[in-house]
Amino acid sequence: MASGGPSELAPDDPAFDISDPEDVAALLRAEEKHFWHRSRNRFILARLRHLSISPGSRVVELGCGAGCVAAELARAGYDLTGIDGHRSLIDIAASRAPSAHFHCRDLRLGIPDLPAIGFDAACLFDVIEHLDDPEQALDTAVALVRPGGYVVGTVPALMALWSGIDVHAGHKIRYSEATLRDVLSRTKRASIVEVEPFFRTLVPLLWAQRRLIGRRGTNTASVKNLTVPLAPMNLALFGMVTLEHALAPTLDKLRLPGASLWFALQTR
Repeated sequence: MASGGPSELAPDDPAFDISDPEDVAALLRAEEKHFWHRSRNRFILARLRHLSISPGSRVVELGCGAGCVAAELARAGYDLTGIDGHRSLIDIAASRAPSAHFHCRDLRLGIPDLPAIGFDAACLFDVIEHLDDPEQALDTAVALVRPGGYVVGTVPALMALWSGIDVHAGHKIRYSEATLRDVLSRTKRASIVEVEPFFRTLVPLLWAQRRLIGRRGTNTASVKNLTVPLAPMNLALFGMVTLEHALAPTLDKLRLPGASLWFALQTR
């Protein structure tokens, strides 16, 4: 179910066009089959359960896009509400997760008309790296969560992996653990619970890929980056990352960096 509202992004808003149609089509294909998206979804579910945010919990995802993660959470049994400012993406999300609730809102204008607050968790999955003011988004998320609930999210990591793909995607930064903790520490009414790297095994592969691409953004490079690998390679990479996640406690001791970071805040 999807609803519109007065804070839906206007078509002439500079933030309305998140990417061109070729990018969107490639992204939707990737979200269904690409090992990166499938692995990230599995990792997110595991981290939520680690925090005792169990299926049945009331969860809101801010910047849910076309519902890649939202649909996975809904299938897992979470009471899911998704929010995004782009009507076309919200409609896709609603078709992917018919049991969830979706609202088309521009987060920069706030969401005072959201039918429910006091969520168990608010989620920002690969969102704040796009924002000039990530603290505002984090404060908005905290305001939606009950005391003792959580604000969780993921971000791309390591500026050494910065390339034209980040430019074309509209990223402002790839975070380090230190820069992410600095942003999180300024969030009102919440304390940092954890910041964890993941996709560690992908760092060498991504570093080589990004050096070939260079620092200039091109549509061709971005679409190619979203292309689903051939089935044997896609399966092998999925297995490699799945093994990495299983070995996380050992890898934590080695302090190996990841291509992404997971974070969790607990509200007061």
